[in-house]
Amino acid sequence: MRQRSTLLFHAGLLHAGLACAALASAQALEPSMNYTLQCMGCHTPDGSAVPDRVPAIRTTLLPFAGMPAGRQFLVQVPGAAQSTLSNAELAELLNWMIENLSIDPGRFTRFTEKEVAGYRKQVIVDVRATRKRLLAAMSP
Repeated sequence: MRQRSTLLFHAGLLHAGLACAALASAQALEPSMNYTLQCMGCHTPDGSAVPDRVPAIRTTLLPFAGMPAGRQFLVQVPGAAQSTLSNAELAELLNWMIENLSIDPGRFTRFTEKEVAGYRKQVIVDVRATRKRLLAAMSP
């Protein structure tokens, strides 16, 4: 009897674990949840800056998405390129961020899985210098 109870208990734990894994997997496909889990720790809930640590993304997402080098940068920043997200999930996350965090979201070409896969193969050597060049290119 005790052996049967132990077996049922372990089966229940296994079932609960599988259910939690399935739920987590489904949630990971939601861009807003991925932002919360992958980005918000540094970029804050609304994409604002953390002074002297993390630059604001609210004013740069849309302009960067409009420049080939900016698109590449958005995919290649370490937090994005090295995340556990699939290329498709990262593309959807970037699209969600532009649509929901930009101060003035406008029209842009949506990121695709193929585009993200291509950019992720390369690494940014100096993130700050690359961002500084992109900001200079934005200036009139």
